[in-house]
Amino acid sequence: MATSNKWLMSSFAYYLDFFTVPLFVFLIFCIAPFHPGQALAGLLAWSLVEYSAHRFLFHSLYRREHWTHHIDVLAYIGISGWKTNSVNAVLLLLAWLTGLTSVFAGLLIGYFCYISLHYVLHRPQHWAYRFIPGLVANHNLHHRKGIEKNFGVTSPLWDHVMRTYVRTEVIDTVEEDYMT
Repeated sequence: MATSNKWLMSSFAYYLDFFTVPLFVFLIFCIAPFHPGQALAGLLAWSLVEYSAHRFLFHSLYRREHWTHHIDVLAYIGISGWKTNSVNAVLLLLAWLTGLTSVFAGLLIGYFCYISLHYVLHRPQHWAYRFIPGLVANHNLHHRKGIEKNFGVTSPLWDHVMRTYVRTEVIDTVEEDYMT
């Protein structure tokens, strides 16, 4: 499959969310009361958004752009921090007006976990890599050519619900049976 440079960005645009998302969450704590139950609902909602975007957008509608990431996992490929921060500013205003700032905080915390974990998953030398062996195995399997499974990066929850989860041992067993 051909690749695309459409989502290639500068290192600044790539790393911007690592600094601005915590600032958005801090701002939420400053402008409104915090409701833990709503934040958990936002976190759960994020996990579904993450799974759905990865499976139904990145692996279908934006397949060429996402495939570029599968080929070069360390390239600065994704949605620019300038765009995500613009959307986050509008969503923060809407959340504040509707009294759902804690839900939005949960969404942002989920997104921050996503970008952080995805960063670590592709860098075995990172100090946190050794603490997430299950997520590493799931993501490495997802990156193997021909395997359209394990779309959840921060959690396999929705892969289990949608029956798109597969363990490494299952694939290895199938490949061994095929080779013999």
